[in-house]
Parts: sequence; C-alpha cells; structure tokens
Amino acid sequence: MDITAPRPELWTRIAALLGALRALLRQAVPEHFASIAAEARLQLITATALVRRYIHALAGEITLPEPRPVGISRKPSNETPGKLQRRREALFCLIEETCPARHAAKSDGADTPFVQWALMMEVARRLVLVLNHPEKHALRLARMLRRRKGRVLKDLPVPSHILRRLPPWIDALLCRLDESARPEAWAAITAQGPPVLCG
Repeated sequence: MDITAPRPELWTRIAALLGALRALLRQAVPEHFASIAAEARLQLITATALVRRYIHALAGEITLPEPRPVGISRKPSNETPGKLQRRREALFCLIEETCPARHAAKSDGADTPFVQWALMMEVARRLVLVLNHPEKHALRLARMLRRRKGRVLKDLPVPSHILRRLPPWIDALLCRLDESARPEAWAAITAQGPPVLCG
C-alpha cells in the first residue's frame, strides 16, 4: 500500500486494520470459513465504515471549480458504450444512504462458507484499491455531493452491536473520522452538550 496518501495519521490506521482483515481471510480455509466468519464480517463492516468516512473527510477539503454555465455543450465523447458502462460501475458505494442493505459485508451468513469467504475477499480487495488512491475517489465524491441533496451518511458508522465489540482505539478512530466526515452533525451535537461517544 502507498503511504503517501493524504491525512497519513488516519490512513495508516485504516490500512493497518484492513491489512489485518486481509491476513485473516488469506489464512482461512475457505471450506471451513464458518468458524471465523462472524469476526471477519465485523472487521469488514468496520473497515468499510472507516474507508467511507475517510473519503468523505477528504472530499470535504476539496474546492471544486465553478460549474459550467447552462447551455455550454460538452465535447462529444469517443467512448464506446462498454467503456461508459465500466466507468459507471464504481468500486465502492460512497453514499451510505443509497447502499444496498447487504453491501458492506456482501454476505449475511446465509451463503456457504466458501461463498462467504470469496465475497469478503472481493470486498476487501476493493477497499484496498480505494484506499490506495483516495484522492481520485474523494474528487468523485465531491462532485457527487455538489449535485446531491439530503443525507449521505448514517448517524452510526456501524451498527450498535458491533460498536460494543470494538477495541477503544478503533472506536476513537471511528468517532474522529465521523466528525471529519459529518462536521455539521457533530457541531449540532456539541452545541447541545457533551459529545456522544460512538461506542
């Protein structure tokens, strides 16, 4: 992984957690994955929330140029429909409120152990690709946020039953990233009184 990413004090901790998850998945025997599936799913959901909020924090620091005036036509694209389709297939769902319910972990435990392992390996691989090039995804998100109205992130980074099982350093990292990703929401919380802990 590239260690020249922006906000390295955040990036390195997320990368460490994602690296531990990938090591756990690589060492697992796919056919007997059920014994560690719950732990792997917990780590994957947490890593997904961390990566997403990291990208949101970076997007909030981007100043986009003014949008083009209405009526100015763009140059015609020479891209084939196949290339356009591949461009539309994002590696990672950045807008949490529109992600499918099973998107974070891809498998809720109903699949066979081998399928659960394969799906989690693929999601972890995609997270690494996003984390290795965060600026590109942050720019894409900044453009999306300029067009989008309404909520983009949920109030809790991960479900409460997972929060209770996280070690303090990950809980603190989630809180820090959530505050960076949702500054308006946290400003409202702190104005009302002592900040609410994530876990």
